[in-house]
Amino acid sequence: RAEGKKQMIKPKRSAEQQVEVDVDRRAALNPLASRQTISDSQAEPEFQANHKRLRAERLAREAGLKAKGK
Repeated sequence: RAEGKKQMIKPKRSAEQQVEVDVDRRAALNPLASRQTISDSQAEPEFQANHKRLRAERLAREAGLKAKGK
């Protein structure tokens, strides 16, 4: 190897530090995905409530149609 070049030595990182670096790197590369993940977890209760409401409305409509059909 050439005398003018120095070998680069990276300091060793703990597993926790490596995970933090990886998470930061992913967030930097794709900020929309990291925001979407947060948004999905926050939207779950609202989604469930809306799903139950829509299901109840559908069942009521179906019950009404069956009553009219008899």
